[in-house]
Amino acid sequence: MKRILTIFAAILIAVISASAQESKREKVSHFYTTTEFNMTGADFQGWGKPDFGSYGFTVSPGYRFNQHWAVFVPVNADILLLNRQSTKNFVEQGTLGLGGSYTLTMKDHKALEFVVSGNSTYIKSDLNYFKAKAAVNFGFHGLGGTPYVGIGCSYLSPYGNVANDKVMIEVNLGFTIF
Repeated sequence: MKRILTIFAAILIAVISASAQESKREKVSHFYTTTEFNMTGADFQGWGKPDFGSYGFTVSPGYRFNQHWAVFVPVNADILLLNRQSTKNFVEQGTLGLGGSYTLTMKDHKALEFVVSGNSTYIKSDLNYFKAKAAVNFGFHGLGGTPYVGIGCSYLSPYGNVANDKVMIEVNLGFTIF
C-alpha cells in the first residue's frame, strides 16, 4: 500500500509541474481533468444520522473553451447508504453523465465555479437511478494544480418503484489535475 501511495504521489507531482508550465503559456482553451470525493445526506433521523446518503469518487475529463466556460464528462463510483433498518443497507454503483461549469475568477488566484451535471447509472444493480447536481466550488486557480472545496444540492431519482426521489445536500473536495 505504501508503494502504491508513493507512486501515486510521484505521478501527481509530475502532473502538477507540467500543469504549472502549461499555465505559464497562458493557454485559454484546453483539456483538463478533475478528481473529486463527494458526500451527500438526506432524510435525517436526528442530528448526524442520515437515513439515506452516499459517498463516492468522481473523475471528470473535460474541455475548457475559455477562462469561464467548460464542459466535462463525470464518471462516478458511488456507495449509496440506504435505510439503516434494512438488512442490506448499501449499494455500490457507477454513473456516467455530462456537465458544464462557469468559472468566476477573483483576486489572488481564487475562483468560484458554478457546476451543473446530470448522471445515470450504467451498471445493472439493486438500485439504478438518475442523479442531477448543482454546486458551487471555491478553489485556487492559476497555481498549476487547483484544489477546491464545494457545496451543492443533488437530486436522485431511482428508476422503478424501488425508492422515493431524494434531494440531498452535497459536499465536494477535489483537485483539478491539468
